[in-house]
Amino acid sequence: MNKFLVTTLLITSAAIFSQELDESYLKSLPDNIREDVLLKIDQRDEDEKPIYRRQSSMIDKPFSEEEMEARKKRNRFGDNIFDTMQSSFMPINEPNLDSSYVLDFGDTLELQLIGQKNSIDNLSVKRDGSINIPEIGKLFVSGLPLDDVNKLIKAKISAAFIGVEAFITLVNIRDIQVLVTGNAYNPGIYTLNGNSNILNALSMAGGVDINGSFRKIDLIRNNEVIKSVDLYDIFIYGKSGFGERLRSGDSIIVRPSMKMVTISGAVKRPALYELTEDNNFSDLIDYGDGFADNANLETLRIERPLKDDTSFIDILDLDELSNIDVRSSDRLNVRAFDRRTVTISGAINTPGVYTISKGETLSSLISKAQGYKDNAYPFGGILINETALALNVVAAEKLYKSFVQRLVTKGDALFASESLPFILDELKKTEISGRVMAEFDLDVIEANKDLDTTLDNNDQIIIPIKSEQVYIFGEVNQPGAIRYKPSKSVTDYIAGAGGAIESSDVDNTFVIHPNGEVNRISNVSRLSILNNRNNEILIYPGSVIYIPREVKSRDASMTASIWAPIVSSAATSITALSVLNSN
Repeated sequence: MNKFLVTTLLITSAAIFSQELDESYLKSLPDNIREDVLLKIDQRDEDEKPIYRRQSSMIDKPFSEEEMEARKKRNRFGDNIFDTMQSSFMPINEPNLDSSYVLDFGDTLELQLIGQKNSIDNLSVKRDGSINIPEIGKLFVSGLPLDDVNKLIKAKISAAFIGVEAFITLVNIRDIQVLVTGNAYNPGIYTLNGNSNILNALSMAGGVDINGSFRKIDLIRNNEVIKSVDLYDIFIYGKSGFGERLRSGDSIIVRPSMKMVTISGAVKRPALYELTEDNNFSDLIDYGDGFADNANLETLRIERPLKDDTSFIDILDLDELSNIDVRSSDRLNVRAFDRRTVTISGAINTPGVYTISKGETLSSLISKAQGYKDNAYPFGGILINETALALNVVAAEKLYKSFVQRLVTKGDALFASESLPFILDELKKTEISGRVMAEFDLDVIEANKDLDTTLDNNDQIIIPIKSEQVYIFGEVNQPGAIRYKPSKSVTDYIAGAGGAIESSDVDNTFVIHPNGEVNRISNVSRLSILNNRNNEILIYPGSVIYIPREVKSRDASMTASIWAPIVSSAATSITALSVLNSN
């Protein structure tokens, strides 16, 4: 199946882009690289096509990048509820109806009689609120719930006909027009169906604007406020507060926002909230879904902006929160205990997961873990950091995509390289490492405290055992481990692995030292001389030597940039694997 798909893609894409890519060249690429190249071609072609969308009555709000950034920074609770808006003033509505739906002018019922009399009739509610049932006459139904009308019609049919059963269905509902105004995002007159409520109308109008209130939205009928809605009741507490169905001529007014107060820090839902006159800071904490597990309740503080300054109110007792007056623009900050966890494994006396404090260092963690074992090899220690990992992953993805683009682009200097797809395949398969350079020798750290690394949350530390091996892999006859000898040079280890094969790029050999430092070495043939004379090239126990495949390119540094993350990750994996095997 995969071969069929690839073949189909090849035929289609090669036909379209025959001026850029040769079909035989595409077939020569590894499967996953070929698919990425074809995908890149398709995406480029797709970008040039006009966009056709299925007709929809709801669209995303047309926020600019500045508005999106401002909304994100503002972080007002409830804003994302109304991220879409009605694309026209005449929406297509398909509501779910229940037996409580109240009939009015414009609704249509279907009456089906079965038994000694069989018929189907449509009964429209007229302006006077009545329907006309054949052979029975006028029946007033306006203002009655659908369930009551159903019972009324069945009773009339049962009294008029013997052996006849009636079935009533609402087949068409009326349209109504309502005005949405005030601080609505897109105020105006909207046509909705007769089953709509305030939330439906607000959704059509795009919700509340930046200055509007979520806490006070009034429904006005016949110049009187018949209902005032607080959206927090539905958004936070899940109450069903929208049962009042709208009628033609209704007005919905979104009032201006009231006290806008922020709660930040160690709460479960930090955001900007709107408080009413009856709310206090205890309510604000409830809106924030309560304190987080790491909240330090002894550090609560209210920041209150003044004309040209800021005052601070420290909270010594939680009960005080109910008694302090709330002002708009106040900020309640809840600090968190800075709890961090790190993992240490390998040749350590007490490996495991440790909780550390802010600013704790590598040496203090090793002390907590009761120091190194006798066979530990601190020079080969590994520190893996989440931030470094994320950055390396992004960098590797960008690197990969840039070279895929080079394969697509005709005339690029690297396009003719037969080996480039191979190393792209290797890069794609490589598990990127988040290793950072660190000093693990406690004596060195004791002599110079500046070399002690501060740990971050979720750091991983691996302490390998002392290795007596040097690892060599890549384009050699016998990749694997070779016994370490202090007198051996790089060329000695290459010779010990059976020598480099014909496809190798021996003059761009990589040496990865146990501490993670990577060196790219040119002119390997002279290394043994340099090593013997000047001791410039050192190989340590646990070092990794990698000979890449030759890539014929005018820009050697460019291809070397692809190999660097591959060999660095491979060296980290070899060290980590040796720790697992030793355990």
